[in-house]
Amino acid sequence: MNNNRTSNPFVIVDDPSQEEMDIIKRELQAHDSQYPFGELDVPYNDINRVLRDDDGNILGGVITSMKTGVMHLEVLWVDERYRGLGYGRELVLEAERIGREKGYTAAQTWTFSFQGPEFYQAIGYKVIGICNVYPENITEYVLMKRLDENWQIANGEVRIDQSEDAMRLNLSDDKSEDAMKILSEGLGGYVTEQVGELLKKYPGVRIKLVIRDDDNQVIGGFNGFTALGTLHIEQIWIDKRFRNQGYGRQLLIKAERIAAERGSVSGLTWVLSFQSPEFFQKCGYEIFGMSDGYPEPVKEYYFQKRF
Repeated sequence: MNNNRTSNPFVIVDDPSQEEMDIIKRELQAHDSQYPFGELDVPYNDINRVLRDDDGNILGGVITSMKTGVMHLEVLWVDERYRGLGYGRELVLEAERIGREKGYTAAQTWTFSFQGPEFYQAIGYKVIGICNVYPENITEYVLMKRLDENWQIANGEVRIDQSEDAMRLNLSDDKSEDAMKILSEGLGGYVTEQVGELLKKYPGVRIKLVIRDDDNQVIGGFNGFTALGTLHIEQIWIDKRFRNQGYGRQLLIKAERIAAERGSVSGLTWVLSFQSPEFFQKCGYEIFGMSDGYPEPVKEYYFQKRF
């Protein structure tokens, strides 16, 4: 906690309540809604499809969200027994088809180098950013595919292994908590198999900060988390009455220090063009990619920084 009121009349608190964090989220949503398409936001479970066998067991699926007119692939997982048979591609293309019907302009996803970015490129995705500030030579890719009038299924159709030895799985909609848990845990298990030792070396932590004034009112805040030795910055907000006075920078410095103390070596974030990307450049972050898949004139910038 920062109690130096000589240089800063406010206090940065590192144990905010959920109600205070809800204020940060609500204020950011109000800010974004002032801009074209900024009001568009369908969170984690916008489009959901699962693969089941004849006994009803879930053996794969996809979960998406939508932000500012773009579909984001949050979870894609297929049981290892059914990989390489085309089910992953079927799931993604089905999500794209639904997203296109909804009027979404593009599909995007983030994937680590050990997760197979080549898979997405094989079905039409293009790399629009490469984050290389993770420790242990881990790389993360940002990929995008337009869902405009030129969109079409790769090779004209989805090809699934139809041999007698291949079990045909059934594709259906399922937004139940149980289904979401199975898919998330399936993907999490796969990541643990690939980089389990690194997850132990760089345990993740959630970082939440708020700034309170003398009346104990929230006038700013930060929300983020660490993963694989990197701070992921999700939200920073300062009340408009106190912007351009250094409080946002103080929040970011505090979050970076906490992350570094817990072993993180870098930070990254993603910022839409109406969310003040220049702030991060002033704080030492460098652009490593950009998406122009959003409705005009919105763009998204990707920033990284080594601590």
